[in-house]
Parts: sequence; structure tokens; C-alpha cells
Amino acid sequence: MNIDNVRKALGAADLEALIGLEECGWMDVKSQPYMLDKGAHHKEELVKDVAAFANTPTGGLLLIGFRTSTANAVETVSHVAPVPRALVNTDTYRKLIDERVYPQVQDLELTWIGRGEGKGVLVIDIPAQPAAARPFVIPAPTGKDERPAGGFAIPVRRGDRTAFWSAAEAHRRLSAGWMAIGAPTADDTTPQDVSGAAAAADTAAPDRAKAQRILTAMPFDAPWLRFLQTQTPMRRVKVEYTQALDKALDDLLFDDVDFLDAELGRAHAAFKDSLGRLHTELDGMFTPDDGPTAPVYGEVPPEWKRTDPERYTQMMAALSGARDDFLEARAELVNALNRKGLLA
Repeated sequence: MNIDNVRKALGAADLEALIGLEECGWMDVKSQPYMLDKGAHHKEELVKDVAAFANTPTGGLLLIGFRTSTANAVETVSHVAPVPRALVNTDTYRKLIDERVYPQVQDLELTWIGRGEGKGVLVIDIPAQPAAARPFVIPAPTGKDERPAGGFAIPVRRGDRTAFWSAAEAHRRLSAGWMAIGAPTADDTTPQDVSGAAAAADTAAPDRAKAQRILTAMPFDAPWLRFLQTQTPMRRVKVEYTQALDKALDDLLFDDVDFLDAELGRAHAAFKDSLGRLHTELDGMFTPDDGPTAPVYGEVPPEWKRTDPERYTQMMAALSGARDDFLEARAELVNALNRKGLLA
């Protein structure tokens, strides 16, 4: 089940449809509300979780009022556990998110699904955000009740967990941006004057630097890319391939310096969207339980062909469709880069 299917189930108040789903890069389950009146930690957790999903290509869902079970370090939704409505003030949640997540999350939805006896489930739906808006930042967590005067942090999803950019990662990405658009000027407001051929070269430089970063993140001879290009049925995918794709997505997701050329900008936006969708579908694959050893592949469980053929067929179709859309979007981007002379 992908994020759109989960949204449909939630829209129909079919909470039991989520039982058996694993937490993943676009879904996080909480058994208790964020108790904003109980200290800074709860406030910081809320804005961190929301910003992390805002930094994810697909967006994400925070679901409050479910319990999970854990096996082999994987958390799976086990049952619905409604929380008291009196503990959830959606207006307060929204106000805090608006105040502490920058830029403001677009089209954020907080929906209460009642289950009777004054209890229910809260759904915080963070839609996919424009690439130009990322990364979303929050005040650096301090554990103190007052809002910190300075410092920021950038939360991201790593599989089914939320983490922060390290100092090294932040430096690397900021450095890439500076190389592409130039370091701040003395007054940090007005770029230096350029003219004639120098101006044209300066305009082309960011697009050339952007193209190079894409090729570095996704080289033509990458094994995972070659695997996708073989059009092999997506029944089983090596973990090393999904991890390499995750890294490529992470490198491209937070490279917010966009192409100046309008055609390249459109092709690149479509490419990143397709890569995000492929990542989401691969994230929904299952890893066999091999005991203490780390899994070497993810798969669509072959037993589903017998026990749940409709689910098997749907998942295979979703994986193949996401792969084909990605390869098409990538080809369009590469062709556009070649037409602009940026592949040399």
C-alpha cells in the first residue's frame, strides 16, 4: 500500500486497513499525542517530525492513535489505539508548526477521526512540497521551553527514522550551493556587476555546475541504474541497489539550486518527482527474515501469488510503473542536458 492508498483509507475512516503496514519513509505512527504543555521536548518533536516529512519528496503522514509491534527492528502497525480528544488541540499544533518550521509547510492538514467515547485518531498530513522550498529548517533543539534565539537544524527521514543533517553534510551542501551561485557579497545583498561575455558565462555557470552534480549523484555506469535499465521484473531488488538509490535521492533532494534554463528546470523537476516515487515504491518492499544476518534484498513476497494475488499484482504494477516513469524522466533530462551542451 502506497501513501495515496493510505490517504484514501484514512479519508474513508477505514483505520483497520492500516494494520500490518510497516513504518517507512513516509509514515510514522504514534501511540500518544504530542503533549505540548508538558515541556519543550514535545514541541520540538512535533516540529521535527513535520519538517522531516516536508523534506521528503513524497511528503508523509504522522498518525497518532495506533500501536505498533516490533520484529527484527521493523515496526508494524498492530492495532488502532484511539487517544482522548481532550489531549489534542489541532489549533495549537498548527500554530506551533507555522511558527517553528521555515518556510511554512503548504497545504498542511490536521484531521481528527472520531472513534466514539471522546476518542479518536489524529492524522497530520504533510503533502509533497515544492522542491524550491526545501530544505525546511527548524530552530535547533535545546530542551528549553523558550524558543531559541539562533541556530537551526534540518531534519530528514532515514528509512523509518528521523535524523538531522550532520555538520559535515550541511557544509557539503552549502558549499555546493556557493560554488553554483557564488558566495555572498560584502553587503550580502547586491551581486557584483558583470557585463557582456562575462555576464553570459556567469549565467551559464550555475546550470553547468548543477548538471555536474546530477551526474556525480547518478553516474551512467551506476549498477543500480543499469539494473533498472534491463527492465527486469521488480520481484526482487538488492538492498545495495536501494541504498545507492537512497543516496542519489538524498544528494539531489537537498540540492536546491535549480536550473536557470526553463526547459532544464521543468525536466529536472519531473525527474526528481519520478525518483521520489520510485524510492517510495521500493521502500514498500519486504525484506525476508534471515535471522541475525542483514537482508541482502527486498522483494514482493512470492507467497502472495497464492495467498493474495490481487495485492501481488498491484505491487508489481506499481513498482514497474514507477521504474518506467523514472527511466523516461531521466532520459528526458539527459537529452535536455545534451542539447544544452552540458554533458561534456
